[in-house]
Amino acid sequence: MTHLAPRPWVPGACETQVQRLASDVAKPSAQVAARLDALIARNREIHDQDCFNLNPATNVMNPRAEAALASGIGSRPSLGYPGDKYEMGLEAIEEIEVIAAELAAEVFKARYAEIRVGSGALANLYGFMALARPGDSIIAPPAASAATSPTTPPVARGFTG
Repeated sequence: MTHLAPRPWVPGACETQVQRLASDVAKPSAQVAARLDALIARNREIHDQDCFNLNPATNVMNPRAEAALASGIGSRPSLGYPGDKYEMGLEAIEEIEVIAAELAAEVFKARYAEIRVGSGALANLYGFMALARPGDSIIAPPAASAATSPTTPPVARGFTG
């Protein structure tokens, strides 16, 4: 028995596979952890050795860049401009951002470069842009109430009118 309830809106064959795979999680945690390790290794083998991916999002990443992202840099939010970050302890990441932007501007002969990845801020803005129309009201609490930057005026307001 799985913890995941069958979902009637999912195609039958797909839901059957989900339930079958979920039932394997009932094994002892060491077996589940070993299975995850094996699946991670198999995924790398599939994408790095067995096939040629035409989707740019699945390209093999530069090993140094991959190691840098895996070091914790890739999972830390870095909101705000260097010198005015919203969280503490981002001094090293700030400098990395500036170095990366400078190198990107050099390589692409650009005057401006934004190297920070899209985040929840963009997700919020996409939602506002998709669902709100000029003149609509949205909740945009002030930053003092611990709101995140994409919901504080004038950022979101500028996109929705």
